[in-house]
Amino acid sequence: MVGNGGIAYPLQVGGVLKDFIDAPNLDAFRAIDSRVVIGNALDVSYEHYKLPDEVREDYLQSYEGDRFVESMRYVRSYPQELPLLQKLLAEIQTPVQIINSRRDELVPLGNGEYLHERLPNNKFDVLDTGHFPWEDVADQYAAIISAWVMGGYKNTGA
Repeated sequence: MVGNGGIAYPLQVGGVLKDFIDAPNLDAFRAIDSRVVIGNALDVSYEHYKLPDEVREDYLQSYEGDRFVESMRYVRSYPQELPLLQKLLAEIQTPVQIINSRRDELVPLGNGEYLHERLPNNKFDVLDTGHFPWEDVADQYAAIISAWVMGGYKNTGA
């Protein structure tokens, strides 16, 4: 199962994620309080779900210190790594469940569509929410996963 991640090349990303990738280096981000950046992202990402305080705090703590800036190295590798992956997608025979959000401003729906067009054995589901569908519309997300695990993977052509 995959989804809500940058995969398309040329890149299809927006908001601060695009800023992170396009920055010449990480120096400017080292001075930013990660709790503010992550807190702002959490504040605007949920439409249907109230994130419990202890879960919010866990998100904030997990990016403290250099962890936030260092985690940016992953998304900053997209321009180098995604062209390589692009060449391999058609060869992947494993059935793949793709779940994407219709209104994710960081990782637009085009990323899921990109995978759907290139992976030979997949099922593509779109949820009407933002960047964190596994929390914001957890019942719908869980239903897709349950259907997949209970045999939906058999209906992809694999």
